[in-house]
Amino acid sequence: MKTIHNQYTKIKNSEPITLTIGNFDGLHIGHQNLIHKVKSFNDTKSAVMTFNPHPMSVITNTTLPILMDVTDKEHALKHMAVDYFFIVAFTKEFSNLTKEAFMLWLQSLNVQRIVVGKDFRFGHKGSGNAQDLKQLFKVVVLDDLLYENTRVSTTYIKLLLEQGKLDLAKKLLGKSYSIHGEVIHGDKVGRLIGYPTANIDYKQHFLPKVGVYAVKVKIHNQTYLGCANLGHNPTINYSSTKRLEVFIMDYDQDLYDKEITVSFEHYLRDEIKYDQVETMLEQIKLDVEATYRLLKS
Repeated sequence: MKTIHNQYTKIKNSEPITLTIGNFDGLHIGHQNLIHKVKSFNDTKSAVMTFNPHPMSVITNTTLPILMDVTDKEHALKHMAVDYFFIVAFTKEFSNLTKEAFMLWLQSLNVQRIVVGKDFRFGHKGSGNAQDLKQLFKVVVLDDLLYENTRVSTTYIKLLLEQGKLDLAKKLLGKSYSIHGEVIHGDKVGRLIGYPTANIDYKQHFLPKVGVYAVKVKIHNQTYLGCANLGHNPTINYSSTKRLEVFIMDYDQDLYDKEITVSFEHYLRDEIKYDQVETMLEQIKLDVEATYRLLKS
């Protein structure tokens, strides 16, 4: 797969392509349907176009929590054997392109065919739709993918994660929800009480429901079992911002400044404020046992 990451004026392509366009946050099974359709045409190369940063974060000037960053998307699309991955730098200037200018730009990239969902919009303030694209391109419009009468969407998956419904989120994502980030220095309380934890800098990643999770941790292409606490540490050293801390079983190496990936497999329980540290330690022991039992089976 060839990845092209640049401002729209600097992106070039000469090979005929069939293209799908979107944010593709999470690359859920609805997105995968679009990509499989793109790949089904043998008369062109397959291509996916996305934007970085997320358009809404630029338009609203806010930080938008995301399920996947562009590195995650690139890795997943390589696995899907897409030929081209275009990452367009999303700017105010780009957001002001008229629908006509946007279509002419796509034409300059030798786009022959476009595959989109029925609600696809493009151009300044979403003024363009699939019908407009038909002026210059072959267009394939796919219906929304439904799961039990609910449209599969990034918004719906975020809602499921907020509710701790990991199994259903996994079905719609096609894999367990995961967060990757650098291990940063924390309060080192875990080490003092016998359960050293890796404190993850989760950056812009969307955070699921506060609580304790059975997780899998990927370190240098090796996978370990772990027990994660996502929350505010109410018993010792309360934190106003949420922390993601992971006790990794059978691992005792230094992880500071290293990047690891945490996959959320099972929601174990709510985060609890304990009156005594001893009671908390008893519960952590039970959490670790539950994690081992769930993930080893």
